Amino acid sequence: MPEDVAAREVLEDARALAASGEWAKLVALVTSLHPADLAELVLDLSEETRRDLLGRLPSDVVGQLFEYVEDDELRDLIRGVGVEDLPAVLEEVEDDVAADVIQQLEPAEQVETLAALDRGEEVAELMAYGDESAGGLMSRGFVALNDDITVLQAIDYLRVLRPSAERAYYLYVLDRAGRLQGVVSIRDLLVSAPETRLGEITQRDVHAVATGTDQEEAARVLQKYNLMALPVVDEDGRLEGIMTADDLIDVLQEEATEDMYRMAGVGEDERVFSPVRTSVRRRLPWMMGNVLTAFLAAVVVGLFDSALSKAAVLAYFMPVVAGMGGNAGTQTATIAVRSIALGDLDVGDVFRACRKEILVAMANGLAIGLVAALGAYIWQRNETLSLVLGCALFLNICAATLAGVLIPLGLKAVKVDPALAANIFVTAITDVMGFVFFLGIASLVISRIQ
Repeated sequence: MPEDVAAREVLEDARALAASGEWAKLVALVTSLHPADLAELVLDLSEETRRDLLGRLPSDVVGQLFEYVEDDELRDLIRGVGVEDLPAVLEEVEDDVAADVIQQLEPAEQVETLAALDRGEEVAELMAYGDESAGGLMSRGFVALNDDITVLQAIDYLRVLRPSAERAYYLYVLDRAGRLQGVVSIRDLLVSAPETRLGEITQRDVHAVATGTDQEEAARVLQKYNLMALPVVDEDGRLEGIMTADDLIDVLQEEATEDMYRMAGVGEDERVFSPVRTSVRRRLPWMMGNVLTAFLAAVVVGLFDSALSKAAVLAYFMPVVAGMGGNAGTQTATIAVRSIALGDLDVGDVFRACRKEILVAMANGLAIGLVAALGAYIWQRNETLSLVLGCALFLNICAATLAGVLIPLGLKAVKVDPALAANIFVTAITDVMGFVFFLGIASLVISRIQ
């Protein structure tokens, strides 16, 4: 039976036991679940039942749940545990997880919880870093070795420490001042002579980020060099913690979701069942901006009212020109915004990017223009109208594609998030320029279109 099917069946049994209040059977059943599945079950329960179940589970089991819930679900889990019982649970989790949980509390509760933790000072240090920085995301769960010890001493130390598989991705080598010198693999330890100093077998070409590095930049470094973990150092090069691949995968997912939501003009934390007032407050400003750009396009159309009054058939094809330009601009802007987010595109690449995109636009514009012109001729049997439509589509697709590159890069140059405002400006340009091209060219040859 597939694992996910089996998990679903266990979850259904667990919900039935929770509903009937058979706590002993329920606890025995849910402790066999993966923490991700157990977290799903716990959050699906009513607040009272959730509190009853969490109060009967071992602290280490409850602690694992905090690693498998989203930020907006942490408060529900905290309420289920209870602030007074939270320190006992947080003793079972890594410092970075404890920091994330405590940041959800009220200031007075944060102070009390940190004071009750044996590792309160270490957790407080992590909380001092920005939420979206490498320091705020890093974990203290790493293995560090001095560069002047021998291979035999290192192996003996590892036997005593018995680190988990996650912590032993890399063995970090430090000097006496705690500065990162490089990494050494377990393989190198096993094949090296026992009396060899670690400094002699250390791989010094190590990629690290500073504690203040933005989490998205850190994720790009880890992705670029295909690392399982990324060391985080302070301004003096001392190792402060590590960021693991699973943490940074979450970062990439969050950033991609944020960019997608911003390009649509909504808040990244909005959900289908968010309060009506919240949804209106987040969406209305961007819709107001779109109203202004739509009026701008209407003004441009009004400039050509004489052409429209002489050849009403032109109105049939205006949505075609605006729509195809909008599609071309949105495609290019989406690629540009994503490339900027990944670090593949910067302001210095503007000419190379425009050269490439204009070639794409000319090929697409020629193909779309020919197809649309043929369709217009078959429909209206007017060669001039068909030619005007084809030319306008070609020019608007080229303009829209250039706008899709230049606007995101321009916004980045003036320190505005391209994902936040690119689509509004691209849409405005494609609508306005499309109508200028189509109605402007048509005005020049209006006598042959009537």
